This record gives sequence, C-alpha cells and structure tokens, in this order.
Amino acid sequence: MYKIEAPHINGKFRYYAFFAGGNQIIQNQIELNRINVFPVNDKDTGTNLASTIRSVIDNIKPHKSYKTTVNNIADAALIGARGNSGVIFAQFLHGLSRETLNKPIITLPEFTESVSKSIPYIYEAIANPVEGTMLTVIKEWSDFLTSKKEAIHDFKNVIIDSIAVLEKSLAETTLKLKALNKSGFVDAGAKGFVLFIKGIIDFIKNRNIRNLAVVSNESISLIHTEELSDEEITYRFCAEAIIKNVNISKTELQNILSKNGDSVVVAGSESICRRN
Repeated sequence: MYKIEAPHINGKFRYYAFFAGGNQIIQNQIELNRINVFPVNDKDTGTNLASTIRSVIDNIKPHKSYKTTVNNIADAALIGARGNSGVIFAQFLHGLSRETLNKPIITLPEFTESVSKSIPYIYEAIANPVEGTMLTVIKEWSDFLTSKKEAIHDFKNVIIDSIAVLEKSLAETTLKLKALNKSGFVDAGAKGFVLFIKGIIDFIKNRNIRNLAVVSNESISLIHTEELSDEEITYRFCAEAIIKNVNISKTELQNILSKNGDSVVVAGSESICRRN
C-alpha cells in the first residue's frame, strides 16, 4: 500500500495516480473507438489515447518530486501523443507542467490553480475549439476543483466528489454536439478523460500499487476497431509531426496547417511542438 500525508501530493503519488488513470483508458480503448464520431468518424480515439498513455508509462519512472514527475509525464506524453485526442490530452499535461510550482510536494490550492491555468493551453492548441468535447469536460472539472480549493484538508474527498461533475458534463456532450445527438453517443475524448479520473479515484480509495502492476503487464493491443463508418471523410488519416526550434507562433503554424487539413491541433512550447 502507498500512503499519502494529507494535504500534500508528492511525485510518487502523482506517478501511480497517472498509472491508474491511464490503465482505465487502455482497458476501455475498444469502447472509446466504438463511440468515436467527432470530429471525424474514424473510430480511433481509444487507440490514440491508449497509445499516448503507453508512451508515458513505458518511458518514465517514479520520482519523489511532484514537479519532476509532472514534467516527465508531460514530456513523454508530448513525444508519444497520437491523434487529436492524444495531442489535446498531452497539451493539458504540458499546461500542468508549465503551471506547477517548482516544489517536491503541492497542496490542493496549488494543484487546483495549476489545473485552472492549464485550460487556456488546450483551447489555444486547437485551431477551431468546439464545446461539448474533452475541452468542456476538463474545463468544468477544473471549475469544480477551483470552487473547492480552500478545502485544503480534504484533498482526497474533493477529487472523489469531482466524478459527479465529470459524469454530468460528459452526459451533456450528447446534447451539445449535433453529431453526438444524432448517434446518441457521448464524446469519446471526453469519456476518455472521465475514465482517466475514475482510475485515479480508484487508486485514491485503494492505493494498491500491486494491482497497477498486474494491469500494466497485460497484453494490450493498440489497433483500430474493424468497425468503420460509411460516411465520406475528406481527410481520412492523421498526419503527425514533432517540430523543434519553432521560429513562428503556434497560431501562424495552425493557419498554415488548416489550409491542408481539418481538426488541427498544435501542442507544446515555443521550442518543440507536436502537431496533428
């Protein structure tokens, strides 16, 4: 068992919490693929999120410092991000990294502030941000955490209670997007994020590292579902690249890319960008 001394979070707890959340996405990737109809009905959201998660799990190790851990997670996610959902998720993690204080442990107010300050990062990364997606769910989760930031001695219960807000926000994605309303599905990327937080909550409740190790060693297939849509798709495939030493703004880069594709996402910093 792993113990956390409230009201702080350290690097090792952050590492295992990410591990637990990531395992939930990996285990449910087929379902996420099945309900993926927006922004492109290409049934790959689960695959893309799972691949992004695996990049982190396979390339980082536990570290006692929270700041070091959140930085390592963000770097690994950015390098291994795949598809729109993966790049957006990586950008959220990048925002957390940039906005986390340089401290080995952080409090609930410090955590909620870093989450809140990460929201502009994900909106700015997307050429045409749309509500009723992962963006909205992360933002509404952040708003809830901010409203509870003074409950500094109740860190555990604040995170646990946040699931109600997430599930409500997720259910509402079906009503906010025409494509989802037609299918009756919730947004796949948003559901992936909710699953991620659910995994973290399970870890907070049980704190059993051995269970995480068992799941991580399972054979996991990162392949697309056989079920494809008959809908005509103008840009069928994702085109991804990592760009280093960027000498133009991300907005300028988005404008250039938007002329040759849709659902453009540019994540990262001025020195290195992941674009999709």
